[in-house]
Amino acid sequence: MNIGIVGAGKIVKEALPIMEQIPDIVFQSIVSSGRNPQNFEALQKQFNIKTVYEDYDKFLADENIDTIYLAVPNHLHFTYARKAIEQQKNVICEKPFTLTKEELETLKSLAETHSVIIIEAITNLYLSNFDVLKQSLKEIGTCKIAQFNYSQYSSRYDNFKQGIIQPAFDPQKGGGALMDINVYNIHLAIGLFGMPKGVAYFANVENHIDTSGILQLDYDGMKVVCIGAKDSSSDNQSYIQGEAATIQIKGPTNELNEFELKYHTGGTQVFKVNQHEHRMYEEFVKITEIIQNKNYDFVRQQLEHSIHVIEVLELALDSANIKVGPSYK
Repeated sequence: MNIGIVGAGKIVKEALPIMEQIPDIVFQSIVSSGRNPQNFEALQKQFNIKTVYEDYDKFLADENIDTIYLAVPNHLHFTYARKAIEQQKNVICEKPFTLTKEELETLKSLAETHSVIIIEAITNLYLSNFDVLKQSLKEIGTCKIAQFNYSQYSSRYDNFKQGIIQPAFDPQKGGGALMDINVYNIHLAIGLFGMPKGVAYFANVENHIDTSGILQLDYDGMKVVCIGAKDSSSDNQSYIQGEAATIQIKGPTNELNEFELKYHTGGTQVFKVNQHEHRMYEEFVKITEIIQNKNYDFVRQQLEHSIHVIEVLELALDSANIKVGPSYK
């Protein structure tokens, strides 16, 4: 897979060392915003990236690239992905895929027209522990309650309180705790239980954006709570409670490093089967295989999942009267 990198932020600097470990990924180019050329030059040198572009259209015209990894602020995902698809490039897009269901359905239709693959980079769905977790649900009996918590004090929150608004807290750029951190919980909930029948979001709102909040998902006979915070922290324990057993997930829901299955009658099983210490490794290995093998059936399945996630995000924001992206006034 000959990949072009779009962006040079924190997530890119974390992803590139992991991609570098995967033999089938070749770094062809990276495109600069022009704001900090030294940053891109440093990445080029460190990871032996062949070309640095300053123009996105010229970047997309590079015939050596077959796939782009898109890691720019949320509000740019749709526009950048659409241009890439129109230039016959596969797209690996960081979460959230788009800001609206309509945008993602447009990209899905375009990708089918141009016979390219588009897929959301969401770590927990590709981890080995996720597969085992899903299989373990049958052990807990009828599920009654699930609570997922991913809370991490943001390095940008202090600036936000001082009036320095960076993309992670900018409503115009699709920021906020729901879109940035709670989205991992939503992916996990939908991956395990499917689309809920009801959604309500109770948010702590500062300067028109949610800095933390509690999302309630209503299922027949079961309730799910998703907690996401960028203004506070916790030890990030999550639970799935059934009539026969309880599952405890230890650590952030984007990592799924370890979980325990505890039977009410006694006995505990511990699962820690991820194939790599870093949460992104299995994600990029599997996505690379999907693209190389042109596994369109799997891609359609994942896109339907991503569309459900966007539906929940839209319903949640609407219930809390929060506007993000183009809808923000």
